[in-house]
Amino acid sequence: MSAAIAALTALTALFLFVIYKLFEATKKKTSVLQFAGQTAIAIDEISLEKDGFVLFHGEHWKATSKNTIAPGEKVTVVSRDGLTLIVKPVKGSI
Repeated sequence: MSAAIAALTALTALFLFVIYKLFEATKKKTSVLQFAGQTAIAIDEISLEKDGFVLFHGEHWKATSKNTIAPGEKVTVVSRDGLTLIVKPVKGSI
């Protein structure tokens, strides 16, 4: 009887641990939500025909835009497509 109680206790603890980890994983925000709306600085010229790079949180990210963006111009992150940021110019920058 005591072996059954010990096994049940161990299985319950394992089950609760798995549930805790699943709950922890679901409450993390996705990267897109963390990136959208934040600003970066264009390193290269970026246009519809030519991708470039931006400096975002101290890291170089590949970026694309529908607008022409000059090097050094502030941009707003619209969204993310894999490892590429979709950006637009910040009004009144440069």
